[in-house]
Amino acid sequence: MNESAFPTPEIKEMPEMHLVVVREKVAMSDIPSLYDRAYPTIFGTLGAAGIAPVAPPMGVFHGEPGGVLDLSVAVPVAEPFADTVEVTGETLPAARVATMMVHGDFSHLAPAYEHLGRWVTEQGLEAAGIAWEQYLTEPKPGGDPALNETLIAVHLK
Repeated sequence: MNESAFPTPEIKEMPEMHLVVVREKVAMSDIPSLYDRAYPTIFGTLGAAGIAPVAPPMGVFHGEPGGVLDLSVAVPVAEPFADTVEVTGETLPAARVATMMVHGDFSHLAPAYEHLGRWVTEQGLEAAGIAWEQYLTEPKPGGDPALNETLIAVHLK
């Protein structure tokens, strides 16, 4: 994807965020199956507990990307969540983050993260080892992937 296709990133202060997650270390090729398993489990657990999400679902990446990713499939909630057998609570700390909106198919996310990472470096900033993406639209079977909106962010030191 062409660099000019991405908007200029922004730096924002993000408050602490409580999440309900399924966290695993996975190969890039296994990410879709993790999402397919995790979201029904998370939403089922939240429904059974009478807890409503407070924001769209997310994926949170811990550490540096490599052959295996440390990934939390996550749903934001208002309060810290007590672990169950199937899901755990996780809290992202309040942080200064570099963010960027990505429009289109999920295949655009990897080049978008590369663009965001270069921009962070060009600004003289340093990533803190946490990145996330928040799925602002829900892809629909047979829907147009060009309509997807995903907010990506990198926590800064």
